[in-house]
Amino acid sequence: MNGKQSRFVIGLIIALIVVIFAVLNVNPVTVSFGFTRVKLPLIILIIVTLLLGAVITMLLANTGKKDDNGLSRHAQKQISKVKVSNDKQIADALKENNTKKQTK
Repeated sequence: MNGKQSRFVIGLIIALIVVIFAVLNVNPVTVSFGFTRVKLPLIILIIVTLLLGAVITMLLANTGKKDDNGLSRHAQKQISKVKVSNDKQIADALKENNTKKQTK
């Protein structure tokens, strides 16, 4: 199994455990949001909390997104600046070399 497959299987196992846990806990509970109280089955609270956690994880997982070659966007910008600087230095050296040849 490669990395993606093993993560998928582990995710399925964890999801199955959470679902079994939620089904076993169907008693109503009171949840306080500070300004109001809501009474709902614990299974709903567990599933909503799980979904919110998954959404937050997906949002935060994309913050450090890397480009195709594994470098961050900041690193790519730095490399492109260095390339431009090097290209300018090479162009200046070629101009200088050409003017030296013409003066000989």
